[in-house]
Amino acid sequence: MNQVKFGAELLSRLMDHLCSRLDGCEGVGLSVWPDGTLLRAIGVAEELDAEQLSTGSGPLVDASRDERQVFGEVSGTHVVAVPGSWGDSGPVVLTVYLSHKPQVEDLKAIEEIEPLVATAAAVVEFCSGEVLRADQMVRMVQHRRYIEQAKGLVMGARPCAPGEAFELLVRASQHANVKLRDVATALVLVVGGTLEDSAEEVVEPPPAAFEVARNLWDALRV
Repeated sequence: MNQVKFGAELLSRLMDHLCSRLDGCEGVGLSVWPDGTLLRAIGVAEELDAEQLSTGSGPLVDASRDERQVFGEVSGTHVVAVPGSWGDSGPVVLTVYLSHKPQVEDLKAIEEIEPLVATAAAVVEFCSGEVLRADQMVRMVQHRRYIEQAKGLVMGARPCAPGEAFELLVRASQHANVKLRDVATALVLVVGGTLEDSAEEVVEPPPAAFEVARNLWDALRV
C-alpha cells in the first residue's frame, strides 16, 4: 500500500479517543496560531479555543509562541496546551480541557496521543484532503524541517523566542503572498547555499520566495 487517506474523520476519532481516556475531560481542541484558525473542537474547546484565538492570549497562544507545553485556566476550566507540527499558518496546538488540575496519568495519555493528532493535522493541511503518496509525505517532512531551520537562522540573527521568529517569517510570507514553506526553503538556500538532504527531491522555491528571503535576511543583519 503506497497511499493513505487522511481527513477530518481521522482527527475527530483521535480527539474523541483522547477525551475518552481522560477522566473529567470537558473538551479537546486543535487550533493554529498566529493564523487564528480553529481546526476542530469537541466540547468546551469550541468556545474556549475561539476565545483565546480572538483575544490573542491564553495557554493556547503561550504554547504556540514559546513552543512548550503550557498549563493554565480559561474561564475556570483547567487546560493543557501542547504545540505540535508547524504548517504554513503556524504551529498546530492541541488543547485539552479538564475539570481538575492535570494529573500524571492525564499527561501520559496526552503525550501518547498528541503526536498522532499533530501528524494527522499536518498531513490534512499538506494534501488538502487528497490522497497522500509516500513521496508527498517525504516532502511534507522536508518542508517542516526547513521551516525549523529558517526559524533558527532568524533567531541567530535577531535574538528572539521561537514563536516570534516564526511570526516574523509568517508576516514576510503573507506580505508578499508567498507560501511560508517556500520562503523558509529559500532562506535556507540564501544563507547556506544548499540544503542538508537530497535537494533534488525538493521543488525549488519560486523567484518571489528568494526575493523575500534576501530582503528578510538583509533586514535582519542591519
